[in-house]
Amino acid sequence: MYSIALRELRFYFGNISGYILLIIYLSINALLLWFFDNPYNLLNFNFGDLSPFFLINPILLCLLIPALSMRSFSQEKVNGTIEILITKPLKPIDIFAGKFLGIGFILLITIAPTLFNIIALSSLLDFQSNLDLGKLISSYVGLFFLSTLFLSLSICCSLVFKNQIASFLTSTLFCYVQYFLFDLIANYFSNPYLYDLIINLGAKTHYENLISGIIQVNDLIYFIGINFVLFAFCLALIKKGQD
Repeated sequence: MYSIALRELRFYFGNISGYILLIIYLSINALLLWFFDNPYNLLNFNFGDLSPFFLINPILLCLLIPALSMRSFSQEKVNGTIEILITKPLKPIDIFAGKFLGIGFILLITIAPTLFNIIALSSLLDFQSNLDLGKLISSYVGLFFLSTLFLSLSICCSLVFKNQIASFLTSTLFCYVQYFLFDLIANYFSNPYLYDLIINLGAKTHYENLISGIIQVNDLIYFIGINFVLFAFCLALIKKGQD
């Protein structure tokens, strides 16, 4: 498991494409949050509130995570190493966990520099203002769970498709659908029960609850449950390849 994770790390940080993705992601964040005059600019927002960062990142992660994950299994198929990987004396969960942890750690390294937003914002606050630490922690919890959901979706697509571009496009579509579509569909229903049912099928409502500073059990259960289903699907695909 750990050897697979290390191989993912070596590929991305031994290859210029990994650094390009990191630079693009951090540059877009910096431009939108600090330089461009837009609704997400932190200087135009309430000081002490990092909400703009957490509001724009689902859109960016819908592109970043599929880009990081598209080669995870697709490239193995192209190189002809998928057979070697799945015929090793490894359990399906070890293979999946290795890929998941490797890409997850790359994602963590990519997102980690955004913590400097907290330092920069804190330096601009007056003595009467303080960052809402509870809301900040809750927001990062939400970002973590949303990232794992998108990562699971993207790895599933890489398992299904041999072509990396097909894997990227499909996983990007699924990420956007899972985040935005149910929220849009729910608006067409006037019945409050149907509205609540449909809107809670999507990730957007649960994520926005968490970034509002409220950690509710039902939101955590949603993300854990969806991830469990996706994990099970990926394991079934890997096991099928081993049979």
